[in-house]
Amino acid sequence: MCRSRPLAALFTFATMAATADPLPPVGEPAIVELRLNGQEQGPILVVRRDLDGSLLVRAADLPALRLRMPPGDVLTIDGEDHVRIGPEIGATAVFDETTQTVYIGLPARFFLPTRGSAESREVPQVTPAAPGAYFNYDLYGEHVDDRRRYGALADLGIFGPRGVVTHSLLGRDDEQLKKVVRLESTWALDLPSRLATLRVGDAISASGAWGRSVRFGGVQFGTNFSTQPTLVTTPLLSAAGEAVVPSTVDVFVNGQRVASEDVPPGPFSIDRLPPLTGAGQMQVVVTDALGRQQVIAQPYYTGPSLLRAGLNEYSFETGAIRVDYGLRSGVYGDLVLAATFRRGITDSVTAELHAEAQEAGARAAGLDMAWQVGTLGVLTMTAAAGGDEDLGWLGGVGFERNGPRFSLFGRTQHATRDFAQLGRAGQADRPKQRSFAGVGLDLGVRGNLRFSYGVQTSWSRPRSETAALSHTLTIAPWGHLSFIASRSMGASSSTDLFLNWTMSFGERRTVSAGLQRLHGAPDSESFTAVAALQQSLPVGAGAGFYVAVSSEEEMQVDYALQGDRGLVALQYAHRNGSDGWRATAAGGLAITGAGIMPARRLDGSFAVVEVADYPGLTVYVENQPVGRTDRKGRVLLDSLRAYEDNAVSVDPRELPLDATLATPVMSITPAWRSAPVVRFPVARASAATLRLVLSDGLPVPAGALVVTRHEQAPVALDGLVYLVAAEGRQSAYAEWPGQRCVFDFERPAQADPLPDLGRITCRPLEASHEEPR
Repeated sequence: MCRSRPLAALFTFATMAATADPLPPVGEPAIVELRLNGQEQGPILVVRRDLDGSLLVRAADLPALRLRMPPGDVLTIDGEDHVRIGPEIGATAVFDETTQTVYIGLPARFFLPTRGSAESREVPQVTPAAPGAYFNYDLYGEHVDDRRRYGALADLGIFGPRGVVTHSLLGRDDEQLKKVVRLESTWALDLPSRLATLRVGDAISASGAWGRSVRFGGVQFGTNFSTQPTLVTTPLLSAAGEAVVPSTVDVFVNGQRVASEDVPPGPFSIDRLPPLTGAGQMQVVVTDALGRQQVIAQPYYTGPSLLRAGLNEYSFETGAIRVDYGLRSGVYGDLVLAATFRRGITDSVTAELHAEAQEAGARAAGLDMAWQVGTLGVLTMTAAAGGDEDLGWLGGVGFERNGPRFSLFGRTQHATRDFAQLGRAGQADRPKQRSFAGVGLDLGVRGNLRFSYGVQTSWSRPRSETAALSHTLTIAPWGHLSFIASRSMGASSSTDLFLNWTMSFGERRTVSAGLQRLHGAPDSESFTAVAALQQSLPVGAGAGFYVAVSSEEEMQVDYALQGDRGLVALQYAHRNGSDGWRATAAGGLAITGAGIMPARRLDGSFAVVEVADYPGLTVYVENQPVGRTDRKGRVLLDSLRAYEDNAVSVDPRELPLDATLATPVMSITPAWRSAPVVRFPVARASAATLRLVLSDGLPVPAGALVVTRHEQAPVALDGLVYLVAAEGRQSAYAEWPGQRCVFDFERPAQADPLPDLGRITCRPLEASHEEPR
C-alpha cells in the first residue's frame, strides 16, 4: 500500500536538487535508472543531455516510462529520435552519479492513464451433488363452529447433475372441493455460465413492463440472474482522477468503501464500481506517500429498471395456457407464445421489446424505454399495439427517484377499448387507465413521511381511487410508532385509520399496541384497541407464539414448535362470536447418498454434512448454529443460498480427543434445490501407551527404537513407549546397540482415546527365531 511505502525516494528527490552532481557531458550517452515522480523503481535506459541540461530520452522508450509524446521538436541523434524532458513542459531532472539514477518530476497529465476494475465476476463453482430427492408435506385441519376442513400440500423433487424435477399436489376436503389436484410438474435446468434457465412443464410467462403473465404448460428459456448472485445488473460507476506520485485510491459510495487500489503517477480510472440503487454520492480519495489527500466527489443515480450497457435479459415461452389452476389437474387451453428481450443500450438507456399471442385470442407487441435523466431519476415510456378482433393500443409514461432524503415515483397507463392481453380474450371488462404516484420524505429524527395515490378505471366499471398517508417514527429506545390513513373513493367511500406502537425486547420478542378504525367493521365509527405479544421462530429448533386481544372481545392465540424434523402449530381465534381452531404440521424428507433424513420443509437448496460418526456436534452456517449431528455424525442444513458460498464450520473443541480436523471451515455452493453431501476431513487418532520388558522382566533400555508397521518411536524410562498409530493388531520390534527383540500388541477397537496396553514382553530375536513383520 502507498501509505507504507518508504519515503527515501521522495526525500532524495526533494533534497538532491542543490547538491546533485552535474549531468554527463552534452550529447554523451549514459546508462541510468529513471525514477519518475517518486516511484521506487524504474527502467534502466540509455539517455543523453541537451545543451541546457535537459534530459534527452529516446522516443521509443516513452511507452516503457508510461509517458505521452511531449510537445516540441524531435531531435535525431545517431539515427534515433529523441524528445526533451525539460523545464518547458514543467519537468525537473536530478542526476545522482553515485547510483547512476535520474530522478524526474513531471506533471500528471504527461503520463498515460491507468485503468482498473472493481468488479470480479466469476461463474460460481457449484458443489457437485449426486442424484437424490426430497419430499415436503404441509397438513392442516380447521374447525370453525360446526364446519370442518382438512387439507394437504405435497411437494416432490428429484435432483441431479441434469437439473431438478418438481411435482406438487393439493388435497382438500371441505364443502367446496373433495379431491386431490395436481398443481405443477416441471423440469428445470440452470445454466450458470449462460445466466439462463430452461424449464419444461408448468411455468409462468414473463410479462415485461406492460404485458400480463399467465400460467402455461410448455417450454420456457430465459435469463436467470440468480445463477450468478454476485453479478451487478444495474449500470456500474466509474471513478477518475490524477495522481502526481504513487498513491492509494479509495472509492466510497454513500459512505461505504467499494474499492481500493494502488495507482502509479498520472491519470487513472477505476471502472465497474457497484452502485447502491437510487440517488447517492461517490467520493474518490487519493492519498499519496506523504499522507496528503485529495477528495473528488460526484453525485450519481441508478435504478432497478436500468440494465448496464451491453447486458441482455430475455425470456421465450411457448405452450398451452393453464385452465382452472388449483381446481382441476391437467386442463390446458389455447396455445400461447411470448417473448421478452431487454438490453442496456448505454448505461443511461435500457430498451425492452415484448410480444405475446394467444390462439384464438389476443395478440400484442410493444416497446418500453427507460432513460436516466442525469442525477434526477429514471424516466420510462411505453407503447404497445394489439387486440383480439380489432386493433387497439396502450401507452404509458413514468418517473422514479429514490434518494436518501426525498423519493418520488409516478406512472400512468392508458389503453383503448380494443386493446387486449393474454388470458383476457373475450372479456368485456378491460382496463382503461391505471395511474399511481407517491412521494416520500426522510425527516431525520422526526421519522419518515409517505404519501401515495392511485386511480384505476376500466371500460365497464366505475372509477376507483385510493389515497394513503403514512408516518413512521423511531422513539429510541422505546420502539417505533407508525400512523397510516387511507381513503378509498369510488361507488362508495371509506376511510381506514391505523395507529400502532411496536417495541422489541429480548432476542426474538416484540410487543405492540394500537388503535384502528376499519370500514366495514361492526362499528366503523369507533376505534378498536389491539394489544399483541409475539415471539418469532428461531433459525434452528425452538418455539414461537403470538397472542392478541382487542377491545371488541376478539382474541387470537398461536403457538408453533419447530424442530430439526419439522414444525407443528396450533391456532385459536375468537371473532364475531365464533370460535375457530386450526392445527398444522409441516416437514420434509431428504433422500441423499448419506441416507434418508427427516427435516423441516426443504423449500430451497440444502446440504448434508458428515463429521465422521461423531454425534452431538454443533454445526454452524455463517457462524450461526443451525443443527447438531445425529448418532451417525450427520446433520442436514436447510435454507442454504443457491449459487453462493455458504461457510459451514464445526468447533474443533467439541471433537473427541482421538480426532483431528484438517480444516474446521468448508465452503458449500449448492445448485438450486439440490443437496450435496459434504464430509469434513476428520482423522481418527489411534494412540496408545505400553510398557515394554524383556523375558527376564527388566525394562527395555531407554533410548531403544521401537519400529511398527506405521511409525518409529523411542523407548522412555522404565520401558515406556508412546505410539501414535497403534490401531488393530500389529507385530513390532525394538532394537538398541547389539540387541533386537520382537513383540506383538493389539489396541481394542472401542478403546479410550489413549488406552494403556499394559506390560508387554519383547522376545529376543535369536531365541524366538522370528523375523519382525
